[in-house]
Amino acid sequence: MVVPVQQPENIGVCMRRFCVVLAAVLVILAAFSQLVLPGLMENRLGSSIRSALQAENVTVNMSALPGLRLLAGHADSIDIVVDKAQLGDIQVEKLTLHGENVQADFSALDKRDGSAIRSADSLEMTGTITQQALQEMLEKKLDKVEKLEAVMDRDKLAASGQVKFMGRTAEIHLEGRVLAKDGGVYFHMTQLDIRNAVFGQAVLGNFFGDILLFDLYSSPVRAEIEDVEQYDGYVVIRAKS
Repeated sequence: MVVPVQQPENIGVCMRRFCVVLAAVLVILAAFSQLVLPGLMENRLGSSIRSALQAENVTVNMSALPGLRLLAGHADSIDIVVDKAQLGDIQVEKLTLHGENVQADFSALDKRDGSAIRSADSLEMTGTITQQALQEMLEKKLDKVEKLEAVMDRDKLAASGQVKFMGRTAEIHLEGRVLAKDGGVYFHMTQLDIRNAVFGQAVLGNFFGDILLFDLYSSPVRAEIEDVEQYDGYVVIRAKS
C-alpha cells in the first residue's frame, strides 16, 4: 500500500494560513487590550470607589502598554477624580489622584490599611473641603447647638450658634483652622467663647481641642500630607506618596 506524501507546497500553504490566523488573533487581543480593556477596568474601578467613598460621581482614566498589564494591577498612569466623597467624618467636595507607574490591588479599596496602592513612582492626591462641609461636621459634633453658622477665610473658620437647655439660651462662638498632624487632617479649635459659661459647659462638656476629619494612615491609599491651605470658603489639602 502506498501512502501519499504531503507535498511541500501544501505544508507551506497550511503554515501561511496558520500564521494569518495567529496574526489575526494577536491583532484582536492587542486591540482588546488597548481599546476595550482600559474602559472595562475604569468602569469597574470607578464603581468600587463610588461605593467605598459614598461618592456622587467618579471619573477614572488608566493607561498601560501593553494593556493586559492592567489585569495584573499595573498602570503606567492613572487619574481619578471623585466628587463629594465621604472621608472619615467629613465630605470632601473634590478628591483627585494622579499616579505614575502604579502597582495596585484594586480589590483592596474597602480596606483601611493602605494596601490598595502597593508601589508607585509618584502619587499625588488633592482634596478640597468646603466651608459648608465643615459647618455640617461641627453641627454633628455639637448636636446640642442650633442655628450654627460658619464663615471661613485664609486665617480661620469662625462659627456661632445657640444652645438651649431648660428654657435658657447660651450663645457660643468658636474659631479654628484645618491642619495636618500625625497623618491625619484635623479641625484645630483655637477659641471657644460661651456667653453664660457655666450653663454652656454643663451642656457642651469639655469640648475643646482637635477634631479628626480623616486619617490617611487608616485609608485604602496611604500618603503623607504635604500642605494644607485655607482660602475664603474652602480648604485645599495636598498629599504625596
